[in-house]
This record gives sequence, C-alpha cells and structure tokens, in this order.
Amino acid sequence: MFTPPGSPRHAGVPGHDPAVGPRTPARLAWPDAARGLAIGLVVLYHATNWTWSTGYEVSVLREVNETLRSLRMPLFFAVAGMFAAKWTTVPWSRLARGKLLFFAWVFVLWEPISLVVRLLTGYYQVADADWGTLSDHLTWSLLVPRSELWFIWTLAAFFVIARALRRVPAPVQLVLAACVSGWALAGWEPESIAWRGTAQFLLFFLGGLHLRALLERFAQRVTWLWAVGAVVVWLGIQVAVRELEVADVPGLYLLANIAGVPAGVAVSVLASRVPGTRYLPRSLGLQWIGARTLPVFVTHTSVVLGLLCLLYRNAIWIPAPQSQWLPVALWGAAIAVGLGLGALAPRIGAGWLFAPPRRLTGTAR
Repeated sequence: MFTPPGSPRHAGVPGHDPAVGPRTPARLAWPDAARGLAIGLVVLYHATNWTWSTGYEVSVLREVNETLRSLRMPLFFAVAGMFAAKWTTVPWSRLARGKLLFFAWVFVLWEPISLVVRLLTGYYQVADADWGTLSDHLTWSLLVPRSELWFIWTLAAFFVIARALRRVPAPVQLVLAACVSGWALAGWEPESIAWRGTAQFLLFFLGGLHLRALLERFAQRVTWLWAVGAVVVWLGIQVAVRELEVADVPGLYLLANIAGVPAGVAVSVLASRVPGTRYLPRSLGLQWIGARTLPVFVTHTSVVLGLLCLLYRNAIWIPAPQSQWLPVALWGAAIAVGLGLGALAPRIGAGWLFAPPRRLTGTAR
C-alpha cells in the first residue's frame, strides 16, 4: 500500500511477443484506484471526526462515514496484501531492510510530527496533555502508537505475521485470522488502536495475499450489474447488522467487512475504466492519487487540524447546514497539500521525508 509507484508489485501477468521479446509487466489500474478510494475515504473520515469534535454540525457525513467503515479498511488492507507475496519468501534480513525499515522510517519520522501538531492545536485527545505527556507517549510509541500512523505500524505487523506463517497452509491461516478478526470487530478496545487494527484486519491482508487470483478474476468480470449487486449486498449486510444492533456479536460485523471488499473492488474497477477528458480526470483521479498515497496519508491529519485551529482561534464559525460541507473542503485541502508535498520533496532533496535513503535499505522496496 505504501511503496513507491511503478514497482513490480502492481504488475499483472507478463506477456510475450516473439517479434519484440518479453514485455514489461503492465501496471494494474484498478488496485491504484482502490488505494485512491481507500485513502480518500480515510481522509474524509478523519476530517469529519475532527470537525465534529470542534463543535461543527456534521451529522450527515458522520452517518455516511459510519456506513463506509466496513468498506474502507477491508479494501485498504486487502489490496496491500495482494502485493505482499514476495516478502513472505525472502530472508528475514531482506524483509527487515527492504520493507520493515521503510515502515519504521516513516513512522519514527512522522509520529512525533503528528503528536506535536495535535498538542499545539489542542486536539491531543488526552485531558491536560502537556509536553511531558507527549514525551511519554513518544517513548512508547513503537509499542503503543497514538496517531493515525497506526496504519503503518499495522502494515509492518502484517508483513511480519505473513512471513512467520509462510509454512502454515493458507486455509488454516485464513480460518484462524477470521476468528481473530471476527472477535476484534465485535468491539475489542485495547489501549492502542494499532493493536485493535492488527486484530480486526488481519483477515483482509492475508485474504489479499492468498486470494489475489480470485480478486483479479472478479475484477476482470466486473460489469455495472455486478458492481451494483456487490454494493447492494454489502449495504444490505451493513444496514442489517447496524439496525439489528448485533455488531457486537462476534462474526456478524465481520460479514459486512468481508462484503465490503468485492464492493470496493467493483467500484474501483469501474472508476479505473473512466477515460480522462478535458473536464474529468482519468479514473476520477483515484488511480493517480492511489499511486501517491503515502504523502497524503502522513500529512492529512496535521493539515486538517491546522485549518480547524485557524478557524476556531479566529472565531470563524460556519453554521449548519453549511457546516456539513466543511469536512469536504478540509478533505480537498488535505489531499492537495499531501500530493503537493509528495511532488515537491524529491525535487528539493527531501525525498527522505517519505522513504529511507537507498544506502540504508540496500535493495528496492
């Protein structure tokens, strides 16, 4: 999910033309669109929650986000798992330098930035938080992540788990992961959201890893009718679980999350087929964003909190119903800043903001 664009992880099955020799594997379009969709929904979710915590009326988007909860994370981790296969077979030393160091570098660099911004803007979410609180949390952050960077911590954990389980039959892995995820999705609330996320979404990462061929066959067959059917099935299960108030029954909310994967894939496939025009970006822009998710992900919360703090401290109040659009504006600003910084960093010699120097990894990610 958070690796450089253009790498072989996006490739489909290589072709061969006798006249020209082997072709370079083509980059699959829909996984990038899926990444773009997932990161877009994550940014909207955080923008909505922080806007609500500031006191603005955003009940409509909160309802939308609650429904999308069973789609955005399962899709995010399933697509990440699809391109993890090679890392389950390499030696531990190569995994550490080629993948885990990447995650660790980004986490250690951006976790302090995220927490400092929260403290300075008054959004730390801990009563009477001060610099001592921040120092204590940073000391333990590698074990107990506190910010939205729990995604990166959890991805690192998934790669370690997948590598450790490589000799365990895939069906056994999936059954065990389903038990863990079904239990965690029923309401487990540990000290760190990273621990919870690891338990909740392990099934989807391993599912993407072991069922990639199935997902790709499904994607190849997607039509508008299939997409509508997949979305209807997912929404039906999601609404039923919510309205019947059985989400805390182990396994039931898991069903909604499982249904969210084909729904998300179908939407992503259709989006990837949208041609670019003068007024409409190719794949609605999702494919382009999906190839550049990391800068958006690590910066978006700081951008949102900075803008909300600016509004609040200058007594700029947006009443309802206009306030319902504020998270959308913050969403657009956060994505624009992330993409802009991601494009600017390598040009000014600051590529280290999003990846460790090559001399440290000793291999391509």
